[in-house]
Amino acid sequence: MSAVRAAAGGPGKAPAGARTDGHDCPVRICELDVRAGRLMCPPHWRMVPKPLQRAVYAAWQDGAGAGSTAHWAACQAAIRAVERQLGAGR
Repeated sequence: MSAVRAAAGGPGKAPAGARTDGHDCPVRICELDVRAGRLMCPPHWRMVPKPLQRAVYAAWQDGAGAGSTAHWAACQAAIRAVERQLGAGR
């Protein structure tokens, strides 16, 4: 079991063939599933600096900003920040 899985308190991945409404955590080394409407798994989201978290929420605009350039850029910045902390930067 990976450290991230242990920190999350469970296996994270749905069994093969199981239906899930989420997606894979975008952090490259993570194996956890993420609930729909969330950017990344809770352990990694807690690693995102607060200013970047606020930027993601501001660009999201209660869903109206989904897919916008600003939202995409904020999400990518958050993912890169976590990966840098984990030594897995792109």
